Amino acid sequence: MSKSNVTWLRPPDPALYTDAAALNDIHALLTTTASGSAPELLADIGLILARSGRPPVRARHIEVRVTETTKGWPAAHVDAEDTTVIIAQDAADASLLIEITSTRPGENDGPTITLNGRCLHHPRPPDGTAA
Repeated sequence: MSKSNVTWLRPPDPALYTDAAALNDIHALLTTTASGSAPELLADIGLILARSGRPPVRARHIEVRVTETTKGWPAAHVDAEDTTVIIAQDAADASLLIEITSTRPGENDGPTITLNGRCLHHPRPPDGTAA
């Protein structure tokens, strides 16, 4: 498979300010004597993070367990809320079987999958911005 070249229609915007400047602004917000509600304070911190290029993202709860297949082979189950990854040996031969299932709408385009550092599926450009 040939590697395609990507020409950006508009280059990604650089961060408006550095991480250090963002931390200084957050520190100033947290140590100020001005009173504001907790939701307002969190909204202001979110805006600072977004301006620095690091918007807050909700973390998924991830749980891992090892079980056995019906043939007695070990299988690893990774549950990330409504997405499940099962890793086991294929019963037909010695190859590795990796199965990903999800009930989340639009999740088919969501995960990034790599093998030995080579991307097998990437939903967006490597820098995380859309063209």
